[in-house]
Amino acid sequence: MKNWRDWFGHYTVVRPTREGVAYLALLVGVLFGAVNTGNNLVYIVLGVLLGMLVVANVIAEWNLRGLQVTRRLPGEAFAGIPGTGALVLQNPRRRGAAYAIDLEALDGGQARAHVEFCAPGGRVEMPAAFTFAHRGVVPMSRLRVASAFPFGLVRRWRVVEVPAEVLVYPSPLSRPVPAAPSGEGDEHASRGRPGWTGEFAGLRPWRPGDPLRRVHWPSSARAGQPLVAVRSAEGVEELYLRLDPALRGEAREDAIRRLAGRVEAHFARGDAVGLEADGETLEPRTGSTWRRRCLSRLALLEAR
Repeated sequence: MKNWRDWFGHYTVVRPTREGVAYLALLVGVLFGAVNTGNNLVYIVLGVLLGMLVVANVIAEWNLRGLQVTRRLPGEAFAGIPGTGALVLQNPRRRGAAYAIDLEALDGGQARAHVEFCAPGGRVEMPAAFTFAHRGVVPMSRLRVASAFPFGLVRRWRVVEVPAEVLVYPSPLSRPVPAAPSGEGDEHASRGRPGWTGEFAGLRPWRPGDPLRRVHWPSSARAGQPLVAVRSAEGVEELYLRLDPALRGEAREDAIRRLAGRVEAHFARGDAVGLEADGETLEPRTGSTWRRRCLSRLALLEAR
C-alpha cells in the first residue's frame, strides 16, 4: 500500500501567493458588489477576473507538465561546507517552453536553483550549492519543481523521486602541520620510514629518526659529522594519524574533524599518510586516491 509520500509525488500542490490572496479578496469584493447592485458592468468585471484565474491555472499546469529534474552532486562534499554541484531541468515536450521554474532538493543538500527559460526539448543545468549538516552516507531522494508562472497568483509544485547517495567527509579543522610528526592529545602521529630509494641527489646532516643505513660513512668521516645520502624520493614523510578509541560524543567528533584537517594538510604537503581508527589500519601512502580513502574512512566512523 502506498503511503502519503508516494501519493504526494503524483499530484500538483497549489498554494496562493500573497498577490493571489489579494486577488481573491478583490474577486470576493466584486462578487458582493455584483450581487448587491445587479449592475451588468460589475458582472462583466467579475467574469473577466474569473476568466483570468482560470486561464492562469491552465497555463501554470501546462508550464509544469512533463518536466524532469535531476541533480549533479559535488565531486567532494564536506560537512557544513557548501559544495558546488548543479540542478538540471529537462523539458521533453515538443512544444511549449517552461518559464520561471524553481528547483529545490528537499531531503539532503539544501540546494536551490532558478531557471528562467527552458526551450522545448531543451536542458538547463544551473549551479547549486549543496550543504550537508553531518558526515557519513547521506541518502537523497526527493526534488521539488515549482513555479508561480504566469501571473504570480498561485504557486504550484510537484515532488519527484530521484534516489541518490553522497558520502560526506568530516568538516576539516585547520591546524598547522608540525615540522616533524608528534603526539597531540587524542591525535597521534608517528614517523615511519622515509623514502630512501631513487637517484643520488646529494648529502645532508643526519637527523634523529634517520636510519643508520642511510648514513654515507666515507663523507661523514671526512666532514667529522654524520651525513646521509639524499635520494630523489627524499622529502616524503611516512606517518600515522591515530584516533583515540576512548573518546565519545562531541570530543570524538572534534577529534575526527581535526584528523580530517591533518589529512588535508599532510597530503597537500606531499606526505605519505596512514590512519589508525577503531581497530583498522591504513598503511601510509600518497596520492589523491589514497587521500579520498582516508577521508572516506573518517566519514564512515561510527558516532559513539
